[in-house]
Order: sequence, then C-alpha cells, then structure tokens
Amino acid sequence: MTQQLTAAELRSLIKQTAPYRNAHAILANEWGARAQENPLFQAPITVADLQFAKDLQAAGVSPVKLEFDDYGAVQRWIAANQQYLTPNDRAWLQRPFD
Repeated sequence: MTQQLTAAELRSLIKQTAPYRNAHAILANEWGARAQENPLFQAPITVADLQFAKDLQAAGVSPVKLEFDDYGAVQRWIAANQQYLTPNDRAWLQRPFD
C-alpha cells in the first residue's frame, strides 16, 4: 500500500520547488552532480531532504533508489555520499537499525 504525501509535499512536487528537487536528487543519486555544478556552494543534505525522499518513494512517485529499510543499502549510500551528510543525517538514516 502506498502512502499519501502531505499537502506541503504535494505542493512542492507540483511546483517543483527546491525541497522536491533536493529529494529527487537524492533518489536519482545526483546530489554529487548538483554539487559539481556550483563548487563554491555545496549544501549538505538535510534530514528534511531525506524524509521527503523517503515519502516520495512511499507514495510511489519516485522509483526506489535508496532502500531506507535495508541496513546494507543505507550503509553503502552513506559511504558513497558521506561528504554531503551531517552527523544528524547519518543518525537519522541509521536510527531504524539501532
């Protein structure tokens, strides 16, 4: 069963706002490419970005690229994207496995 997006998430999806583009970049594994577009400003991924990406997947809007419930997949994703993650991001991703 799919999950519904919140009103704010749906609005962001329809308007293609920055939060949606961030979540989409996570799911499409394009965060690094976005950082290379502007090397002077490399914003870290936030927990809000990760949550929105997870919600997009759960709603069936985006195909599964990051398996949030698979410990090995999460660890590999963290290793591949560690330069864009904060300690809070890592903790949020690993919290289900504690």
